[in-house]
Amino acid sequence: MRKNYIYTIFAAIVTLLCSCDGMDAPYADFIKDGPIVYIGKADSLKAFSGKERVKLAWQMRNDPRGIKAKIFWRDRTESEEITLDRSKKEFEYIINDLDESTYVFEVVIYDKYGNSSLAAEVTAEVYGEVYESYLYPRSCYKYSGKQVYIDKTLNKWVVTLNAIRDNTMINTEVVYVDKNGNEQTVSWSEKSQKSLVLEDYVEGNMVKYRSCFSPQENAIDDFWTDYTYFVKPAEN
Repeated sequence: MRKNYIYTIFAAIVTLLCSCDGMDAPYADFIKDGPIVYIGKADSLKAFSGKERVKLAWQMRNDPRGIKAKIFWRDRTESEEITLDRSKKEFEYIINDLDESTYVFEVVIYDKYGNSSLAAEVTAEVYGEVYESYLYPRSCYKYSGKQVYIDKTLNKWVVTLNAIRDNTMINTEVVYVDKNGNEQTVSWSEKSQKSLVLEDYVEGNMVKYRSCFSPQENAIDDFWTDYTYFVKPAEN
């Protein structure tokens, strides 16, 4: 009975050792060329939307070994390679000529030996003509059917901008020709109603206006609507 017990324990030990060798075999093949070396990835990666372009920015302090970066998008079918400036605390790079769409950008850092970092990802929206086509200038108050009228209290010509609720509209400007034939510009960026005085304006002179939009906070480009004429230029 004791011999059978010893034989059973011996057989179990042999089986366990063989099993361990089998488990280690794939791992040994995996590291036969040495362990994989990763360097620090792009730290605090951010994206800033623009018109047919985007700006990427990340911190440079986490790993001094990185000398270049590759930026990938469209499931890595497109990419750009750039040399890193290690003197900067934050690195910025603009990718131009992008179609209007939503993108996922991947940034991979490389050292001089070709070792790479893990990919850092960020999503960004790129704007263009489609976005612009949905923009309309700020509405204006009409007095007796006219946007340019005499304010009886001030006894001056004015244009009154209505209050707005669109957080992406950041400015509106009115351009007119004064009595001396010079173009003047007045603007108002607040959301409340505001009357803009057209100093030295003469009835019948040209008056036009447009509004400006920023699609996202910290966007690198603003978008202006086309001019709308309140009073068209006189034909010569």
